[in-house]
Amino acid sequence: MDVSDLSTSSLNSCGPREHTDEEGTLDENFRFEGDFSDGFDSSEWEVSDGENKTDAGGEKQHTDKMHTMKLQKTLAQLDVFYQQKRLNVLQAKEELNAFHLHVSELEEQRDEIEEQIEKEKQAENSVPLFRLRAQLKRVRAELQAEEDLGDHLEMVLKEHELELCQVEVELGRFLDLRQELELEEKNIQSQDQKTQKLRFQREKRVIRGRRHKAQRDKIEREKLLQEQMDLQKKQQEQALARHLKAAVYLKQTLQRMKQKEAEAEERKKELLKKRKTAVMALKASYAATQETMNARKQRQKASEQRQREQEQLMKEWLEARGMNSTEHLHRLKLQERHSKRNEEFEEKRTAGQMEIVAKLLLEKNKEEKHKKAPAPIHGKKQPEKLLQSILPSSEHTRREERHVMLSPRASFVSSRSDSISDVSFSPECVEMKDEDDGDTSLAQPEFTGLWEHKHTDYMAPSDENIELETSHTTMKTTVNKSLVSKAEKKIVKSRESKGPLFISKPEIVLFKDWEVGRIYKKKVTLTNATYGTNYCKLMGVSDNVRDYVSVSFEPPGPMSAGMACELEAIFRPSVVVDLDGAIHFQSATGPFSVPIKCSRKKCEMVVDQCVVDFGTHVVGQTVSRMITMTNRGALGTRYTLTPVSSLQQTPVFTKADVEMSSLNEEKAEIPSESPIRGPDEVLIADPESMETKVEQSTIEPPEISIGQAYEGEVGPFMSVRLPIIFTPTIPGEAKLDFQITFSQADCEPIDVSVHGVAESAPVWVEKPNIDLKICMYDRHYQDSIQVQSRASTALRLTFKVCKEMRSHMSIQPKTGLIQAKSSFTAQLKFLPRPSLYADAKSFFNVDTGVLEVPLTVQVADQVKPVLFTAHAVVTSSDLRFDRSEVDFGHCSIYECVQTAVRLTNCSLLPQEFGFVGIPKFIDVQPNDGFGTLLPSQSMDIYLIFSALKAGEHNFTLTCKTNINRDFQLCCRALGVQPSLKLSDSVFEFGDTALGDRRTAVLFVEDQRPTGAPEPTERLFTFSVPEDSDFTITPSSGCLLPGQRRLVQVTFSPALSNDIIKAEALRRRDESQSDRQHTDTDSKSKSESPLALMKDQISKATPANGSSFHSWSAADVQINSSEYLSAKASLLRSFTERHVRHLVPCFTSTSDSTEEPRHSPHETLYVELRCLAVRPALLLISESGHNTVHFRTLAVGQKVVKKVIIQNISSQTLKLSSSLLDVNGPFSVLNAMRSIVPEDTHTLLIAFTPLLAKKYCETLEVSCSQMALEITLLGEAVNPIITCSHDGLLDFDWVPENESTSQVFRLQNVSSVDVQFSVLLESLCPSEQKLRSTAAVGVQNYSGLSVFGVSPAGGVISPAGAADITVTFHPDHHSLHYRDQLRVQISSTQTVCKLELRGSSCRHNMFVCGGDPVDVCCESLIPSHIYTPGHTQHQDSKSLQLTLRSEYQEGKAIAATRKLHIGCVYSSKTTTKKGVEFMWENLSAVEQQGFRVTPAQGSVEAGQRRPVTVIWTPPAGLAPNAVVQACAQLTVRGEETEFYRVTLMALPDEHTVL
Repeated sequence: MDVSDLSTSSLNSCGPREHTDEEGTLDENFRFEGDFSDGFDSSEWEVSDGENKTDAGGEKQHTDKMHTMKLQKTLAQLDVFYQQKRLNVLQAKEELNAFHLHVSELEEQRDEIEEQIEKEKQAENSVPLFRLRAQLKRVRAELQAEEDLGDHLEMVLKEHELELCQVEVELGRFLDLRQELELEEKNIQSQDQKTQKLRFQREKRVIRGRRHKAQRDKIEREKLLQEQMDLQKKQQEQALARHLKAAVYLKQTLQRMKQKEAEAEERKKELLKKRKTAVMALKASYAATQETMNARKQRQKASEQRQREQEQLMKEWLEARGMNSTEHLHRLKLQERHSKRNEEFEEKRTAGQMEIVAKLLLEKNKEEKHKKAPAPIHGKKQPEKLLQSILPSSEHTRREERHVMLSPRASFVSSRSDSISDVSFSPECVEMKDEDDGDTSLAQPEFTGLWEHKHTDYMAPSDENIELETSHTTMKTTVNKSLVSKAEKKIVKSRESKGPLFISKPEIVLFKDWEVGRIYKKKVTLTNATYGTNYCKLMGVSDNVRDYVSVSFEPPGPMSAGMACELEAIFRPSVVVDLDGAIHFQSATGPFSVPIKCSRKKCEMVVDQCVVDFGTHVVGQTVSRMITMTNRGALGTRYTLTPVSSLQQTPVFTKADVEMSSLNEEKAEIPSESPIRGPDEVLIADPESMETKVEQSTIEPPEISIGQAYEGEVGPFMSVRLPIIFTPTIPGEAKLDFQITFSQADCEPIDVSVHGVAESAPVWVEKPNIDLKICMYDRHYQDSIQVQSRASTALRLTFKVCKEMRSHMSIQPKTGLIQAKSSFTAQLKFLPRPSLYADAKSFFNVDTGVLEVPLTVQVADQVKPVLFTAHAVVTSSDLRFDRSEVDFGHCSIYECVQTAVRLTNCSLLPQEFGFVGIPKFIDVQPNDGFGTLLPSQSMDIYLIFSALKAGEHNFTLTCKTNINRDFQLCCRALGVQPSLKLSDSVFEFGDTALGDRRTAVLFVEDQRPTGAPEPTERLFTFSVPEDSDFTITPSSGCLLPGQRRLVQVTFSPALSNDIIKAEALRRRDESQSDRQHTDTDSKSKSESPLALMKDQISKATPANGSSFHSWSAADVQINSSEYLSAKASLLRSFTERHVRHLVPCFTSTSDSTEEPRHSPHETLYVELRCLAVRPALLLISESGHNTVHFRTLAVGQKVVKKVIIQNISSQTLKLSSSLLDVNGPFSVLNAMRSIVPEDTHTLLIAFTPLLAKKYCETLEVSCSQMALEITLLGEAVNPIITCSHDGLLDFDWVPENESTSQVFRLQNVSSVDVQFSVLLESLCPSEQKLRSTAAVGVQNYSGLSVFGVSPAGGVISPAGAADITVTFHPDHHSLHYRDQLRVQISSTQTVCKLELRGSSCRHNMFVCGGDPVDVCCESLIPSHIYTPGHTQHQDSKSLQLTLRSEYQEGKAIAATRKLHIGCVYSSKTTTKKGVEFMWENLSAVEQQGFRVTPAQGSVEAGQRRPVTVIWTPPAGLAPNAVVQACAQLTVRGEETEFYRVTLMALPDEHTVL
């Protein structure tokens, strides 16, 4: 197609362009001077005024309106331009204000950073100092960039203000013109009002008339409707009656169907039950068989063990007697084996004899029955099959059958040969042979093969037979060696024969054309061809002819050179099979053989010639040739001639004829490839099929034909002559191939080829088939017709076209004169018209478009005209759209609407097309609307409509072809301006790895003007598709006029659960199949084939009768091991995935009373595109989860976890991580490094909570290709531990250098493991300084702690407990051992405190319970360090008891105190000696009102006894009087101690009345 035509047409078709709101300069958009001078000159106004005075017609009004409209358009454009410039100035000012605000914020930020830097410098914090300096550098760079931007903004503002001033000046110039325009508009409006009034009156009259007409039509319609309703009512009644009648039959049918289904279900259940029973029985039999086999194996093992024991005993016994045990045992084994073989051989021979006798008797009975019954058609095959079923096939016959089946020409003979070979062993056949050949011996046994060892091959060979045969062959070889050694002594060494050892005459023993049932004999003469004396021994015949050929040979003894001997070969055929073998001999110089060939009767067919060439003949002449077919065989046959290919005329046939002939050849070749049938099948074939074959073979081309001998018979050694006739009718070369097939299957078919050449008339057309190829309607085509002449004179030619085609086809010139032996050329013109089918139905096929027109050339003085044909395929040149009109619907001015139109080429030729004259708001793709359509090809044309303004759009698209044809497509659309606007409608994310994410930002803006009296909110909602990799936040919201909101779009590709589960199922199936193969292989090595077959049957049929378990996706649990392994495999093998989504944003008006209604015309769309790629980093720890769950910890404890990351990319990656919260519980303990491909990096992440709450942070491990997010989760709880003891742990009295223990329990009632530690105040000197020293008392002199704790720390599980043992071990006497025990679960938290107390005594007695006499000032230094001058030893010890009496109701109440005297059990002393005590000087004490009970007593070891002191105030005692008395207490144990007890009593002053 010419591009210039398209361009010119597109330019001519373009109309006036619509106004656009694009910005431009004042000179570019408006040339006021030129436009105003051309359209609004003052002279025209004067002329128009004159015309108003002279002309008052319609032309004046039209001219005024045109001038007014043009002026309005110009002023409107000027106003729009003014508003645009004003808007530019306002926008520039807003940007400048925003710039100043941003600069001020940056300056404040810079000042703050500088202050922080100064603070950090003073604090000497280097780490935040580097970070603040980097921030300061970045802020200063931003300030520098903002200063450059500010200069640019100020310059832009000045330019916009200058342009605005220019536009205002222009507006002032047109002020007068605007006033005139307003007056003119008012005049036009008044005239329009008058016209509208007149039009309104006319319309009223018309409406009135139409109303009357509508009433009449309504009445008529009502009548017609009533009639239709009556008719429908009758039809409904009839239909209801038919329905009720059909329902009865339907109910019966459904009942029968249900009954059949129930019966089928019962049968199915019974069948299933039977199958289950069979399977269970099979399983039980298999189990029983297996048990039997196991038991048999056990018995066999036991017998072998017993046999080995017996052999061992025998061996020992023989060795004890001095005999050779190995040789003796070997002989015994050989004897046992030989006897066993003999027994088995006898059993098999007896069984074989019985079986043969039984089968022969059965055969005889059946033959008698068959003789009594009428003979069937296939009488021969029944006894053969019977004998095959009766007689067992020997190993030799099996080899023979295999040999016959492998032979190429004896496929059908194998079955017959087997049957015939079996028949030969019947008694009747033996008798028949005796009658035919009278010299046979009568001394032969009745049944051959029973007593002769040479016929033992008929039995199946066993392992023992094989061993016997091998021993027999070894004996033969030894004999042969002895013969050879004897002969070698007699051979002359100086002369060696180079030819054959013995010469056979004849060289080949040939039995030819034999018949089954007869006996053939041949004599063979063997001549010694060596130079010395030789021996000749018969070794036998070949295995394949052993059953049919026997040799009668008497060994002649030593034979001198040149001597001869005779032998006789006897052939008894029993199967119709060709046999090849040899008679084997053994001589002194080596073995030799005489070949044997047994050739049955055959049919050997040959012809004297396979190619018949008739030569060149003139059209109309008849020539015949004879083919002689000879049968060289002794078997007659029936022959049939079948054509293989039809006649071929090279110069005259058309392409369609050649295709038809090739199809005929293919059809003719099909029977030749079919398998050859046997002779019996041919003879019994259907006679009707034979007749149809003969009829088909007689359908031959008239040029070459076969005589009447299409089929016939050929006897043995006879010949048949077949006539071939050539009668050419068409000039050119004729060829015919036919095949001679025979009824005998072993006779191969013979192919005969016949060809001849025919010469035509003296005048002919050089191209008898004129092919005009593919033509279009209404297009002109022509071709030349070349006529040749071989005549010696000039001839007159006349070209004729049939009457039907004369309006479409012509030949110029119509007549002509062709000179002698020259050529003549004419022109064939073809102009197909759409009426071609109506004019020439017989020549034109409308379905295929093929046109075949016969044309003739009439030669003067020649009756037969010259025929030739014109061919063409006529097609249309139409292009078809799949629809006539395209409706784009509502389209936003911010978006595009795309629709596809299918364009189809209805022609058989390729056509170029192009869309021309396309409006600006439409785009045609692909290739901008240009392309080429192949024949019958369809292409999707994408029309993209983008509205420039709101309103209705109606337009037409024109598609032009290369032959200048136009096809139009009507389109319409409605542009809509939505109230909301998206900042971006298309987002293209970069390559994102699986597990990574990318984020983009867009703004949703409400474009409605602000300042409305009652502004309504606009709601928006993004509808994100389910299971997508995109998320939009917020997905919904509301906006006020002029407001906009930020929306974040995140793309995070991941693998779906369905894909992971499918991969897990695939991996599970593969592993299961591999496991089955492994089990099968292992079993196949150890088990027999029968066991394997049973195993496969048991596997194929489960015990419960159900089919194999098919895994489903529900079987794979999320976060299972196979699920995670499948996910890791998919991540490693992932290539890439293109993701594209079109997300709609629905908008509606906020109304609290009703639900929001989304308008489809106000819907906005966001297109999201991204490419998901394989991740570079893979988390292989935590089972592949991106979430690291720390266990619930107690506050203050610390846990470290390892996170292993692997590089699965092909590049070395440098890792980096994000910053965690410095005040948070999570921390990374090691640094990042670079990892090579397939290497791993381990991150150590610690979790140390300080508060009881849940923690969650995100750690990003990033590289150059992706960022891997790891979510850190942890929870901390306050530990709760209870103690079984509260406050005090008293150890009482313990002898010095001895110890005692007490146990208290710590119970963990929290839900986490708690780690604890037990501390003593005496062992924490650094902490003791901070606390009061009153908690620690006397310590041991040795420096060791007097109190010991075990264990000192540990972990208590939830709801668990820990027993803490505290040991008291003093090393000297003291009453003031004291310490404090603390249980801590962190460095700062103490769970419980216990006060530890204990006392120690030197001996086994102690007294306690008195008041402290003085303050403890015991030193930690041992007493023996002091000098005697500084130490004071007292013989007695002092005790004091203070008693206070109370008065109640005027009476004095006695005061009571107790002293405890105890005896300590010591582990050092074996005797349990008690303690005795006694009070002295009690009389003085009792006078003062004191009473001591008991006064004396004893205390057992390990016990303590209280002594009660009671004071009763005497009468007349002064209120503040103090009563004091002293008594002596003597305690006797290991030692005697004296205690001076001071009793002090006084009344309580608070209770004195």
